[in-house]
Amino acid sequence: MTDKRMISRRAFGTAAAGLAALGTSGATAKPAKPEAIATGKPFIMTTWDFGPGANAVGWPMLAAGASALDVVEAAINHVELLGDYWVGAGGVPNEVGETTLDAMIMWGPTHDAGAVGCLKRVKRAISVARKVMEETQHSLIVGDDATRFAARMGFTETSLTSVVSQQAWDKWAAKGEKTNAFAPEPIGKNPKLAGHDTVGSIALDAAGHLCVGCSTNGREFKIPGRVGDSPIIGAGAYCDQAVGAAVATGNGDVMMRFLPTYHAVELMRGGMEPQAAAEAAIRRIEEAGYEIDGGIAVMRRDGAHGGAKTGWKDEPFSYSVQTAAGNVKVPVA
Repeated sequence: MTDKRMISRRAFGTAAAGLAALGTSGATAKPAKPEAIATGKPFIMTTWDFGPGANAVGWPMLAAGASALDVVEAAINHVELLGDYWVGAGGVPNEVGETTLDAMIMWGPTHDAGAVGCLKRVKRAISVARKVMEETQHSLIVGDDATRFAARMGFTETSLTSVVSQQAWDKWAAKGEKTNAFAPEPIGKNPKLAGHDTVGSIALDAAGHLCVGCSTNGREFKIPGRVGDSPIIGAGAYCDQAVGAAVATGNGDVMMRFLPTYHAVELMRGGMEPQAAAEAAIRRIEEAGYEIDGGIAVMRRDGAHGGAKTGWKDEPFSYSVQTAAGNVKVPVA
């Protein structure tokens, strides 16, 4: 899919008009100067220990002039197909032993986005999300209907269960316990849920186009039909062509209530540095009394970046940034 099609897809007008609108939105926002929108050298950021491998897939594409859209999709596809327990095929099962996927992708030049929630039997969830963005006027399709849409777009259905995920469910089911999704809200006490990693990627290409995406199989032993924060625009991920982007990870049931990625990008729009914006977005959740595990990574379009987390005292949350100068892995304290 070409950038030209992406820009014309929903009759937003010309690319220049779309960028102008993005630059002037918000009551206190200052109009973005054309030269400001064009600043920034190509980069790719990816969260968790997935970062180095995913960036190694995406960076050569960026260096060769590929679109940030293609780069984010390819980087996340790499992780979705690894067979990791927390992202993609072979991932955490729900309450009845089925693995389902959530994913979202957002394209800066048009502010267009596509997402799938509770997707079943299709491995490359981020690619299905891209089809939602490019081929339809919708932004989010969920459940069995998301699988039906994927098949309509030519994706192959296959089991997402692996030996590891099946064994994990068998062991849990043998205990006869109710899913912890029925436990009290995590206010004042962190229930220490099992990890729930989400892969998030942000890329800026040589043409100055910004893209963000994320993918996960969500919370372990979740109630069937549950959709987390990853496919929710402004929660799991968000970008603004004139400002930057952010991705989130962690307890999505709480994170989505605060739209932390939208919050961080808007704080950057107002002039806040990426690190401070990340900290402020996380602090807002903590100040509401929630004790959870969660994190956010923020990237301004000029390449400045920052990250913050809550909980995960023993979990080394990190993100990796690759540019022409090399790859840097950044631990988040």
